[in-house]
Order: sequence, then C-alpha cells, then structure tokens
Amino acid sequence: MMPKHAFFGFISNLNFALGLGIFQSLLSYLPVSVLALVDDVSAQNIDPIISTSQPLISLQDVNILAVTDVHSWVAGHSHNHSLDVDYGDVLSFYERLNATAAEQQKDLFFVMNGDWIDGTGISTNPPKYLTPILEKMPWDAVNVGNHELYKNSTIEFITQEDGLIDFWKGRYLSSNIYVTDTNEFLGERYLFLQGKFSGKSILFFGFLFNFQNHCDMTEVVDVETVVNEPWFTNVVSGQNGSYDAIVVLAHMDADDSLVSVILDKIRSIAGPSMPVQFITGHSHQRKFNQTDSFSTSFEAGHYLDTIGFTSFSLDESSANFEHKFIDAETGTLKQLLGLSESENLKTPNGQALTDLINNTQNALGLNERLGCSPQTYYLMKGLEEPDSLWGFYSKTIVPKELFAGNESKLFVQTSGGFRYNLYEGNFTMNDLVTVSPFDDDIYLAAQRVKGSEFLTAFGEPNIVDERAPSWGDIPKFVVAGTVKEDKLYDVYTVDFNVEYVTDGLYTSTGRTFHPKKVDGLSTNGMIRKYAAETWFCNEDDVGLQDESWTDKFRDFFESFTVVKMIAFILTFFVIIFFGWMFLCRYPHQKIPDDYDDQSYDDDSGMISISDEDEGSSVFPIGENFSNGSRSYQSIAEENSIV
Repeated sequence: MMPKHAFFGFISNLNFALGLGIFQSLLSYLPVSVLALVDDVSAQNIDPIISTSQPLISLQDVNILAVTDVHSWVAGHSHNHSLDVDYGDVLSFYERLNATAAEQQKDLFFVMNGDWIDGTGISTNPPKYLTPILEKMPWDAVNVGNHELYKNSTIEFITQEDGLIDFWKGRYLSSNIYVTDTNEFLGERYLFLQGKFSGKSILFFGFLFNFQNHCDMTEVVDVETVVNEPWFTNVVSGQNGSYDAIVVLAHMDADDSLVSVILDKIRSIAGPSMPVQFITGHSHQRKFNQTDSFSTSFEAGHYLDTIGFTSFSLDESSANFEHKFIDAETGTLKQLLGLSESENLKTPNGQALTDLINNTQNALGLNERLGCSPQTYYLMKGLEEPDSLWGFYSKTIVPKELFAGNESKLFVQTSGGFRYNLYEGNFTMNDLVTVSPFDDDIYLAAQRVKGSEFLTAFGEPNIVDERAPSWGDIPKFVVAGTVKEDKLYDVYTVDFNVEYVTDGLYTSTGRTFHPKKVDGLSTNGMIRKYAAETWFCNEDDVGLQDESWTDKFRDFFESFTVVKMIAFILTFFVIIFFGWMFLCRYPHQKIPDDYDDQSYDDDSGMISISDEDEGSSVFPIGENFSNGSRSYQSIAEENSIV
C-alpha cells in the first residue's frame, strides 16, 4: 500500500505536470500572431524550411509545379476530406520542394495556367478579395484563362496601375490577347527565365484557345494567326535571345488540335529535338499526351483537386519527360516530401496564407448558414435521377420560385451555369456560390410563344447530346416546364443565354423579342429563397448542432489578444500557486482514518470501451498515398463542365 505522504507527493507532482501539459496544449490553439511573441512556442507550431527528409519526387534538369483552373477554390474542399489542401498548403509544398531542389542544385519553376476566377464566394466582381491571396503565391509565370475575359470589370481591375498584372512584373503572359482600348497585349507575349543553378534559359509562352465570348475590352487572336506573326517566329528563331527549352502555358484542352498548331510551328523553326513542354488546362481533367519524342502535353485537373508536377532533362539524346498528378491532400504532400505524419506541412508563409484565406471568408460572411439540405444533389446526374442537381433545380426550385404554379411558363438555362455538387447538411453562402458561381439574372425573353414554335427553335427538351460526352448525363440546355404544341408560353432564361433564346425564337416565329429583366430575381436568389423556405435545420442532427464547448473554447483562443493572454497566464499561475500551497506546504493535514478503504474498487461512472469502439473513429482516415488518381476519380462526376 502506498504511504499517505508519498501519495500526496505523487499527486502534487502529477498536478503540476498535468497543469503544465494543459498549458502547453492550450498555447497550441493561439493564433500565429500571438505565438510569434514567444519564439520557442512559435517554433514548435510551424516548422522551418529545412529539407532533411528524403522526398519521393525525382528532380531533373527542368522541374515544373503547376496549378490550373483553380477557379478561386483557394480554401480547398470543405465537403471532401480527401481533398483538404488549401493554397497555404500548396505554398508550403512548393517552398519545401524548392528547398530540396536547391540542395540538389536543381531548378524548380512554379506556374499558374489561368482560370483563377469564378467558382467560390471569395471570387467577387471585381475580384478585389481574391487577388491579394493570389499575390502571395510565388509563381514564375501566370497565364490567362477564358474566365478572366468574361467581364469588363475584371479587365479594368487587373489592368489598373499597380494592379494584378503589374504585380507580376512581366510574368503575366498573354501571347494572343489584346486590350482593345490600347491595342496592346494584355500581358507579356513571352518570357525568358534563367535557371538559378543550371544557368539554362527557358522560353515561356502563354496562349488561350480561340475564345469568342470575351468582353468588349479584349480581343483574342486565333492561335493559327499568332504563330505566323513576325514577333513569334523571331522569338522562336532566337533573334530575341537564346534558350535551351520551351514551356507553353496553353489554356486549352490537352487534346486540342491547337496544341499541334503551336508545336508544328515551333518544330519548323527550332528543329525536332528542342524540348517543348505544354502545360494545358480548360477541360478540368487530368490528361497527359506524348506529342512527339521531345514534347508532351500535361493537364492537372481543376478546383484545386490536383497539383501537377512535370520534369524533363536537357540531354540532347532524350528529354525523358516525367509527370505526376498529385492529389491535393496533406497526407499525400507529406509523403511526397518524405515528412512523417507528425511533422507539420505548413511553413510560416503557408500558415500566414491560410490565415488570410480564412479571415477573408469570415469577412465576406461566406460561412453564413442558409439552411440544411436534406440530401446530396450531384451535378452530373441525369435529370430523372432522384439525386440530380439539375433535376431538382428544374423540377422543384424553378417551378416554385419562378413559375409560382403558372404552367404557361418555360425556363431555359445552359447546364454550364452550375459547377459543383450540393451536399447534404449545412448549406452556407459559400456552398451556394460553389454550386452556382455566376448568379445569373433572370430575364423574360419572349411572350406568347406557341409550344410548337419553341420545339422548332430548340428541339425536344432535355435530350442528352451523345455527341458531347463531356456534358455527362445532362443536356447542354436544361428546360423547366412541360411543352405542349398548341399552348402559349412565356419563355424565361438567364442573362448569359438571352441572345441564344431570342435568336432561336426569332428563327421559328419570325418575331423580334425585347427581353426584360425580372427585378430582384437571379439563379442564386431562387435557390437561396427556396432554402430559407424549406430547408430547416434540426439542431439535434449530427453535424448541425450549435458549437460544442470545445469549439467555443477554440474560438475563444483564436480571438486571443495580448491582454487576454496575460490574464490567462496570471490566472493559471495563481491556480498553480494555491494548489502547491494546499498539497505541498501542508502534507501533515488531517487524513480520514478510513481513507484507504474509500472507493478504489468502485468503477461506477466509468465508461467501458470495447475493442470494437476502440478501433473506430468519427474521422475517416484516407488510404495510403499511391501515385495515380485515387481521390480525383472519387470526384469524377464533379468535373466535365468548363
């Protein structure tokens, strides 16, 4: 039996140890800005960039890390735990890989291939909240996507003095895009980058496919025209500087014939053995093509589901192209870097960027709950499927919020207007924007149109075009309402499709229509109103209840101020002092004679944990890393529409 004095000595030591452990644990909840006041603690939370591990990525003469078609998904995927990476993690991954490359005396280039706008609530019009986040990414070259060209307001914003384009100091590329007011290229036509260690020169271009639906402020010149212009042939022929390889940032499908147009012209000037790496995009898929013996085309997914890595050698006999599609999962990134599970992926810069993203979301109110969806609705499911997003929207939301029971109304919208699944449970403002990023205004396009005239203009409604497999099981245009040939209809659409609808009806009726905007009504307005009216939240449901005490505890420390920290530390030491006074200063205090007989064998109130319970977890653990497209394939039905 343990002596009484020894028992109390043990308790006093245990009390202090536990108190110190709890204190250190609580410090881990403090924000970086507060932890920076205590150097030792800060160092424990964010690892310095020291490459002592053995990464699983083999580096060659030229190494490129690429992201494309992120569409403002800089915060990652809140509804998909296998894609938990945000831009802070991507930045950290780059910095750590770059440190490894420096140790090996290898060059690593970091590029963005366009379509950084439109997709989540952080992407506003103009994108004034998104661009400060983008400017934290140390890209060596940035290309233009088609989504940057849809609105004049975006072009005005990024071309202003000291705006986004100026920020990149010649690294924002646009080889075939003009600004109409100035008749100058939107960005630089080309760029030479010198390898820090190899000393080799890499020639970069930035092309966009032959895009037609751009805003008035821009003009996109056909690729076939540009590659035959004197400036392009002069650069490729070496008149503007020598180079050892070419990298073409091409915002176009890896399978697009324009890739061959560019490559053929380069080959006719630079010869058959010049290494040419195409970084492609736009299709939102993972693709790789060996275009010839010294050239490949590489496309790295979308919505921050993939980080692309490609490399090649400058050996005259073989370029030896290699590539990886890296799942945007922190565990995967750690394994590729050779980090253990317990090591922190985040670098100080990466943590700061994550904090900026989170603060921006909070400031914009993107976490506001609009309702609770009773189930998940999938973007690419056919209209007749019970969990089809487009089926739910066209058969339930539109009839309720737009038609209001009037069966003499029809509604037409391109299925490119939605971009992501709508998930069961909490439905936030950010979820609304990720599903419907464009928030199109509703227009009354035409009145008193016969059903037969509608069918002549657009054909049988909601027929899936088998010639367009990228649309999956949904039609290119979705029609809400039932069409009867002998009935008159008012036809509604969204602003993006007004011209398409009125032109089609003019062809079938011979009448000219004058569309009218429906005041106060938009696609997102209809969805939000429906959610508020019907998607009530049951606070007892798992995942929908108010914040737990642990969440509130964490929130308290996340809002820590210096005053709070001082008060907390003083309170802690006061408790420790009086505990020490009670337990250690007076060990001779009176102890009941029957103390040793009290309750040691009483297990009432103890929780019995079975082996089955012990092996389970409320947080699913992902599979071990394997190269390929595991997590990407798991969300295959989320892409396809660009």
